[in-house]
Amino acid sequence: MDTVTQMVTTMGRLVRSRLFGVTALAVVSAAMVTYVSCNMHAVTVIDGEESCVVLTLNHDADAILQEARIAVGADDEIISELDFRSGEIEINRAFDVQVTADGCTTVVRMTGGTVADALQKVGVSIGENDVTSVHTAETVSEGLNICINRVAYGETVVNEAIPYESSVEYTNELDKGKTEVKQAGREGVRTYTYRDTMVDGEKTGTELVSEEVTLQPVSEIKLVGTRTAKAVSSVQQDGVVLDANGVPANYKAVYTGRATAYTNDRGLAGHYTASGRRAEVGVVAVNPNIIPYGTRLYIASPDGKYVYGYAVAGDTGGALMSGHAVVDLFMATYEECVRFGARTMNVYVLN
Repeated sequence: MDTVTQMVTTMGRLVRSRLFGVTALAVVSAAMVTYVSCNMHAVTVIDGEESCVVLTLNHDADAILQEARIAVGADDEIISELDFRSGEIEINRAFDVQVTADGCTTVVRMTGGTVADALQKVGVSIGENDVTSVHTAETVSEGLNICINRVAYGETVVNEAIPYESSVEYTNELDKGKTEVKQAGREGVRTYTYRDTMVDGEKTGTELVSEEVTLQPVSEIKLVGTRTAKAVSSVQQDGVVLDANGVPANYKAVYTGRATAYTNDRGLAGHYTASGRRAEVGVVAVNPNIIPYGTRLYIASPDGKYVYGYAVAGDTGGALMSGHAVVDLFMATYEECVRFGARTMNVYVLN
């Protein structure tokens, strides 16, 4: 009996223990079902053109994606809107955008944005004159290649000579055939300013910006002589022949030396000479000890530019006697004397 009693007791205990476990399990299960039913929510995951619904108790986007075994790259963008009942997770997959600038190409991962955003991400700035292959406001897309051309402008100045003009003035102040430069010619300068366009360090174009004359040319003026040597004296000498150089073909002697001029104009001298001849053009003063009075003469400058002409020795003076002058030429007016001044002359003694 005791054995039976013990067995019954043991069986009772066992029955009571199993009933408790079942009861506890039922309670826990009920609690879990209640918790799951209250906290389970559906999350829609949008991955590009694909989407799926994930039933989860998690409220963290990364955990939900890991739970759904959806791999996300380091550059991918996750946009989530989650609550306790539902939610949505959108995955923007990163794509490659290529940026070429300053001789260097960089690949940047983008999930969206504009060209300006891509340039900022790689640290490339755009200058005022630079040109981009794609507008900075355009939205980036996979495989987009953005090229930056650095544009700079320079200035080139070119000077061009302007030839001067030449003109001729004729004057009787010079002997015929002789020339002088009255005004020297000078070239002018025309300045061209060009604007050079440089793209990535290479010249691609040149544009004329301005053109102006920065230095006016000065015309050259040449004087051409028309004067012919005309004898001052109108005295004629018979039988005297002049050669091609205007020199008597036959003469006894020639005296070369200082010649001066005098006149009785304004009462500066008398009307008669020392030899008794009337003072007039063609009668000249000499040293009668060397050239006697009445000697026929021909007087001209050594270069032939000034010709007094035929003359007769008929007067004298202190300068002639002292040797300070070879001849003193009589002129009709005081002005002619002043113009003549003193110069070297040849005095030919004719046969």
